[in-house]
Amino acid sequence: YQARQHLDAASGSGDAGGTAGTGETEDTEGEGPLACEQGSPGPRALRLLTRREYAATVADLLGVEPPPIDAIPVEPRVDGYDNDADASVVTARHVDAYMQLAEQVATEAIDQAAPILTGCMPADPDCPAMLVETLGRRALRRPLTGEEVDLYVDLFDPAVTDGDFYEGVRLVVRSLLMHPELLYRSEIGEPAGDGLYRLTPYEVATALSYGLWGTMPDDELLDAAASGELDDPDGLEAQARRLLEHPRGRAQLGEFFTQWLGTGALLLANKDAQIYPGFTPQVREAMAAEQQAFVEHVLFEGSASLPELLQADYVFVDDTLADFYGLPRPGSSVPVRVELPAGSTRGGLLTLGSVLASHAHPNESSPVKRGAFVRERLLCQPLPSPPEDVDATPPELDPSATTRERFGQHSTDPACKSCHELIDLLGFGFESYDGVGAFRSTENGLPIDATGEVRALEPGAAPVAFDGPHELAEILAGSPTTGECAVEQYVRFTAGRALTPEDQCTVQTLADQLAEADGDLHELVIDLVRLDAFVLRKE
Repeated sequence: YQARQHLDAASGSGDAGGTAGTGETEDTEGEGPLACEQGSPGPRALRLLTRREYAATVADLLGVEPPPIDAIPVEPRVDGYDNDADASVVTARHVDAYMQLAEQVATEAIDQAAPILTGCMPADPDCPAMLVETLGRRALRRPLTGEEVDLYVDLFDPAVTDGDFYEGVRLVVRSLLMHPELLYRSEIGEPAGDGLYRLTPYEVATALSYGLWGTMPDDELLDAAASGELDDPDGLEAQARRLLEHPRGRAQLGEFFTQWLGTGALLLANKDAQIYPGFTPQVREAMAAEQQAFVEHVLFEGSASLPELLQADYVFVDDTLADFYGLPRPGSSVPVRVELPAGSTRGGLLTLGSVLASHAHPNESSPVKRGAFVRERLLCQPLPSPPEDVDATPPELDPSATTRERFGQHSTDPACKSCHELIDLLGFGFESYDGVGAFRSTENGLPIDATGEVRALEPGAAPVAFDGPHELAEILAGSPTTGECAVEQYVRFTAGRALTPEDQCTVQTLADQLAEADGDLHELVIDLVRLDAFVLRKE
């Protein structure tokens, strides 16, 4: 919200009034700035599991391979994220897909019945109730009531009468997989006074697990909910640290970065094979693996800081990607750390092949896409849509000109100038990299000009010149705006909804704590779960 006001003022496209730049959120009832120490609670909600979350949940619940999810409609991406609760609406196609998958997965699970029936045997008359209680708690992420247990046990009766105990198991599994409380995450809570609602311990466990793992809570987390461990910030922190260190925690942070950086479609990116014959499926896969390995290393073995993410003097490459980057082969088929010499063309997020290839056109680089990426994803300064009467088609390819020269018209067209000065002058700094992220010093036989300028970095800040991504990374690493944006992006990802001006309390509190922690993004996760805003909701 504040960034949008600031950017509107810089581009001359809006009102720069209000509370932008104050670090405070205006009280809508006129009682002064809201207290921000514990953040601002979000709305009560039921959140449909994403396709990714559904597949992981089913696999973890039943001990089977993740089911195919092609039949489930692809969720719309909002602000780059796939988990927006307001945009995820169940349709008839969803219902059909869930029914078919429940039938398929339940049948497959019976072939691997041991994980489900651990602890009891079919001959034990108490086995149905034990199975229902155990599996039901994990599936619905809370204990079942006695009435619910009886209903599911009743599903066994016809099958047991016919001498087919496992058919009863299949019916229970199928029914649980279709249960709304499996398909939705509940953030409804219980009344806590003053119009607020506190999430139940099991809702807190669910929020922790899907936020930090992208899947259902494990038994230890459900036990923590039952014991009251999650009722205070210290208990929440202990569980959050455990989840973070688990491989699922590392993978979930990697997924956050993939969605934040907009690189999720890399493997399917439509690139012109005649122009970029070297951009093979193997190179794409190596780029995706590099990003995951690099981010995971910085967050869990490195400083976990934005400066290291932006300015690292090393890469994670295998032999395939080393060849593509023009680096010596490390002799590995998986990404390994390779130190870079001074003056290298690689190092840091801005020179990752995954980022550069994702923010480009199929047949050329794109100063607009790359500039908008920095402006919107790294600075959280959303750009207005172009006027309806402006042709947004890229300039035609010209074998006698560089991309920068062709896009220069934006700087002279009055309808484009105000916004594109904020975009293109950033994007030109990436022109040393072509449409698939390969380094180049010339284009069409002409020397590349990768100088650029950062305007409107902070309110009232003078433009800052730079030459290439490394100098831009240094500018971004030293700006508080970048840290605040990282916080905003993570809160957005965790909340699963568009942020509002009221959320500035949460963002500002966490940004202040991030600065005090020397930009440690690992601690950002912990600071978030310790806030009252993590466990409180409002209408």
